[in-house]
Amino acid sequence: MPSRSERSRQRRAAREIERALAELDRLDREHGLGTMPGPSVRRTARDGRGSKGWLSLMVASAVLLGIAFFAPTAEMQDLRRLVGLDGDRVAVPDGDGSYAFLQTQPQTQEPVGYDPCRTIEVEVNPDGAPKGYSRLVDTGISHTAGATGLSFERVGTTDRRPSRSTSGQRQPVLIAWADAREVPELKGDVAGIGGSTAVEVGFRDREYVTGEIVLDTKVFDELGSRSKDAQAIVDHEFGHLVGLDHVDDRGELMYPENSGRTTYGPGDLEGLAKLGNLPC
Repeated sequence: MPSRSERSRQRRAAREIERALAELDRLDREHGLGTMPGPSVRRTARDGRGSKGWLSLMVASAVLLGIAFFAPTAEMQDLRRLVGLDGDRVAVPDGDGSYAFLQTQPQTQEPVGYDPCRTIEVEVNPDGAPKGYSRLVDTGISHTAGATGLSFERVGTTDRRPSRSTSGQRQPVLIAWADAREVPELKGDVAGIGGSTAVEVGFRDREYVTGEIVLDTKVFDELGSRSKDAQAIVDHEFGHLVGLDHVDDRGELMYPENSGRTTYGPGDLEGLAKLGNLPC
């Protein structure tokens, strides 16, 4: 039985097809798309539509295929995938690692993630950041974009500060540095926190629309911006940002403590690829 999200995608695709067919009917009435030149079309008892009907069907099929191939809408991308024209955006590794998602859709195991047909905008507040912080941010974006297929864009710096409550509005992701006085979750050995805000969007159940990564100022002052450990922390928090949870596996970067791993592990990569292959 199709999942709830799959049924939602099918309903959206069906509505788009209905709109396309309605437009074809309008064009046929106005311009006679099915009219053949020359003598009147012969109709037979076997096929009441005759040549005009078959030509209209061929035109409709061609237009629908053209829409499915070239239309930029999210609904048409879902349609392309439903009819097999689009495969996964990024290959999903078949590894032996561990991964978990922070949230799943109601009554399904499909993870909550960002809309892969939207660019995730990123703003950075450089207050308290180590020298060379841009390299850390850009590399974290590159690693996570490569593993998910998601599109990120840095849109500049900001004076926004971390906030544990959001309005649920779509806005750029915030990356900032702070201490435990400002962000109590950074107390103790916590080097960073990351996550996103999910809202209900149309028939798609829930979807991330914005998020934050907050990094501990003291930790990054000690590590600097060229340390592999510093980059591993940033990448770990980007994993949380797009939807990965901690796992009890020291072979994964999403293990909650520093286990010596500095790159995404096999389970991390599998989970990230699944987050990137969510429907639009």
